Amino acid sequence: MTRRSPVDAAAVAASQAVTADVLAVARAGRERVSLVDSPPGAGKSTLVRAVAAGLARDGRQIPIVSQTNEQADDLVRDLSSDLTGTHHSVGRLHNSSTYEPPDDLRAEPRIALSSDIAALQECSVIVAPAKKWAFIDSGQHSWPLGIIDEAYQMRGGDALAEVAELFDSLLAVGDPGQLSPFTTGDESLIRGIERSPLASAANVLLNSHPNAYQRMLPVSWRLAPQAAELVSRAFYSAQFRAGTTAGARRLQFSQLGNEDPLDRVLGHAADSGWGLLELPQAYMPVDDADAVQALAELVCRALTAQGRCRDEHDRIYGLDEGRIAVGVTHTAQKRRVRAVLDQMLSERGFLPGAVVVDTANRLQGRQFELVFAWHPLSGRHDTSSFHIEAGRLCVLLSRHRQACVLVTRAGLEAQLEAHPQPEPLWLGERQLAVDGWEANLSVLEQLAEHRIAA
Repeated sequence: MTRRSPVDAAAVAASQAVTADVLAVARAGRERVSLVDSPPGAGKSTLVRAVAAGLARDGRQIPIVSQTNEQADDLVRDLSSDLTGTHHSVGRLHNSSTYEPPDDLRAEPRIALSSDIAALQECSVIVAPAKKWAFIDSGQHSWPLGIIDEAYQMRGGDALAEVAELFDSLLAVGDPGQLSPFTTGDESLIRGIERSPLASAANVLLNSHPNAYQRMLPVSWRLAPQAAELVSRAFYSAQFRAGTTAGARRLQFSQLGNEDPLDRVLGHAADSGWGLLELPQAYMPVDDADAVQALAELVCRALTAQGRCRDEHDRIYGLDEGRIAVGVTHTAQKRRVRAVLDQMLSERGFLPGAVVVDTANRLQGRQFELVFAWHPLSGRHDTSSFHIEAGRLCVLLSRHRQACVLVTRAGLEAQLEAHPQPEPLWLGERQLAVDGWEANLSVLEQLAEHRIAA
């Protein structure tokens, strides 16, 4: 019997077609603004690199605007590899006082590092964070096309405005389901104004260029079919699918019992890709001790149960500490989980600190085999706009390749029904394509069959 292909050939073709179209549009140079939306793990960075490398081979110099130094470094590494065997080099423009280039970038002869744009003029591609590009004088330096990576994470009111004059046209790429720019201050004075500083660069570009060329990458290569279906339905107005076929990946625990809810939710998640551990309903402080204990114990159970992963290429590897993450909402939760988990890991002979524990904001762009997520609304009395935001829950539920376990207090449905509109609508403000209240209800509805009471 012939085994079914682990990779969906139609998905491969659909993804390649979008990349080819975007590259053709960039080459033609007729569009002032192009926007490509990308669901989680759809190959956004691969698209950026493909367009940049393709145009570089045409003899053009391509600037890329990232949002962080880490993103810039990753792009430079991958672009250098993509251009192996060619005469093209990659430039990394950086701050002279606060940035220390990683050793591997220093050692690569195809990578040029400098704080001076003039020193990188022979490079085919130049990569830098937006904050560094903002210091380049548009009167002395400009380019026909600039690429913005993570356009939904970039603020449009200041960060975009500071770099836009450098480029005659822009190709912006990003994930509309990710977290939007936000502030901890009082934003009431700027809500609803045209080109609010809190609007994402992607939304500002669409507001100013409503006829912009738009495409969406149609396939997630990170999320398995059961994960792509839930995330797509709950968080995206345009649907996408998984690039792998059902059963192409597998997570198995050889030493997992079935004695309590934690064992059962782990086993269920390994089999189905999802688990919902529901603690008893209660209003709790932000660092709910029972939720902290459950998350830390789940991580330790997963490690001691000797998990093994199989991917779509039939590679088999152990579920070690570096392949597991815990996602939370607040830094107070992060600190508390970190402290309790590290003590448990040390007691069980594992390396403290090896398991990633971080907020949704910091987990954007990362992926793991197994993720334990603390629901933003767990234990709360109300549904504030911060905690109900669709992007926050979307990030937490879309970092995994094998399985995700969501931990929460019971009563979320009643909590949402009691607070159907957490904040007023603002005239003149572009409304989000996906409503956070509806997204949360969709997730709970889809996870109902995966619910296990603690």
